[in-house]
Amino acid sequence: MNYIDFFIALLIANAMPHFIFGIAKIRFLGLFGYSSTGNICYAFLQFILAIALFSYTYGITKIITTPFAIGSLTVLILYFIFGKLLIKKFHNK
Repeated sequence: MNYIDFFIALLIANAMPHFIFGIAKIRFLGLFGYSSTGNICYAFLQFILAIALFSYTYGITKIITTPFAIGSLTVLILYFIFGKLLIKKFHNK
């Protein structure tokens, strides 16, 4: 493991709470302030930076053969796709 791997994992892990707080409209400080839109944008920015760092370091084709990349990106993408639905469904329960 090198420092780039640490930053890739850090970006992916940090994108999740910012996206969740953004879609739940919870005030949470991100790079673009406290707004929910700012947190969603910050989550996508971190996702793009993580993909760019991974591509630069290992090549984009290595994503499908690297277990940590597959797992973490799958969870993050599922949050991006189903996050709003899950917040609506379980918010009042």
